[in-house]
Amino acid sequence: MLRIFILEDDFMQQARLEQAIEEAVKTSDVAYKTLEVFGKPQQLLEAVTETGNHQLFFLDIEIRGEEKKGMEIAREIRARDPHAVIVFVTTHSEFMPLTYKY
Repeated sequence: MLRIFILEDDFMQQARLEQAIEEAVKTSDVAYKTLEVFGKPQQLLEAVTETGNHQLFFLDIEIRGEEKKGMEIAREIRARDPHAVIVFVTTHSEFMPLTYKY
């Protein structure tokens, strides 16, 4: 069953993203096991204990006050779980080309 992870440091954006995902899941009848929200990269990495295509990650590209940003966290997730689905989120439109390059 699907596990959904959110990494977002801004509380307002966390709430918006969580709400949007919950609404999308309801309207598509997708069953999920957990939806976990994290503000710090290390907390998220510690919570990832499984592997497989049943994991979905929404990662903020820019995490204030953290050495590891969304791109670096994505690399660590991909090393642990090559089948995980990773979605980058940001309020900074200038980062969009960067995500395509990545």
